[in-house]
Amino acid sequence: MAKKVLISGYIGFSNFGDDVIFAMLTRHLKAKGFEVSALSSNPTKTKKQFKVNSANYKNPIEIIKEISKCDYLISGGGSLLQNATSNLSLLYYILIILLAKLMFKKVIIFAQGIGPISGNFWITLTKLTLRLCNLVTVRDSKSYKLLGKWKIKSRFVEDPAWDIPILHRENQRYVGIQLRDYAKMHPDFIKTLVKYIGLYFSDRKIIIFSFQNPQDLKICYKFEKELKLQWPQIKHEIITDNSIKSIVTAFSHLDCLFAMRFHACLLGLKYNIKVFALPYDIKVENLCNEFKLTNISVERKPEDYNSKFAEFMQSKELNNDDIHFNWSVIDNYVL
Repeated sequence: MAKKVLISGYIGFSNFGDDVIFAMLTRHLKAKGFEVSALSSNPTKTKKQFKVNSANYKNPIEIIKEISKCDYLISGGGSLLQNATSNLSLLYYILIILLAKLMFKKVIIFAQGIGPISGNFWITLTKLTLRLCNLVTVRDSKSYKLLGKWKIKSRFVEDPAWDIPILHRENQRYVGIQLRDYAKMHPDFIKTLVKYIGLYFSDRKIIIFSFQNPQDLKICYKFEKELKLQWPQIKHEIITDNSIKSIVTAFSHLDCLFAMRFHACLLGLKYNIKVFALPYDIKVENLCNEFKLTNISVERKPEDYNSKFAEFMQSKELNNDDIHFNWSVIDNYVL
């Protein structure tokens, strides 16, 4: 009889990055003969899209039923154990883990970024929860060092999105812009970014990406409005279809990318295109440091971006073909 795995994560919210992680994980588990289920905000869509069993992530009865049936609970990937989003979000993922342990299930923390976590209570609760887990894997060196400081044994792995199948790159010299809504963004950031995009790329077509509707669309339309105002002659297009196939296809035509989201930057690196990062979160800052990406903060008051853009234009495309997710860390435990 096939062993059963239940996945708890940011599933069913039509977020490109989390969908890619979930797709890579479910593909691998099914190839290894596991029966896969997931807790989702949209069980019907998840079942249809990923061909897995799915239950409502807010329904206590369904959650208990699914945990009781599984052999392993996998929590992740992404950044679930943090309270920058909210304390309620952190508490939810912790309670799922604790419930699984109360039912004597084996728990795997899968390729997560840990933190940021503020408040002594939440830090202590997270530590205690992680110590109960059977296998902890993290996707960035900062999380690995943090868990080492907490004296929690973990394994460092790459993000599963590095395994996403991509298309042959047909560079059409398009410039990709990927933005997301962010409360701390400086009010002049978009206006200044548009100014320099026009100064350096007036002869290019601009492709604006929404990675999660409707969260990204408002700022995408704001960028488009400012682009029309400052540079009405520049051709542009907004990609609102954030399915994996649509985004992967559109990225294959890019020459360079300006991106806020972690998985937008990662996909750009996967395609070996030049990435100009716009960090809003620690995980994006970590990626910038790891790959030495040109970057500007979206929070600070915009200044003269000429030096940053000049640096970016002179930078070389990186070769990241050798980066893959190390599935053996998971396989050695569950098989």
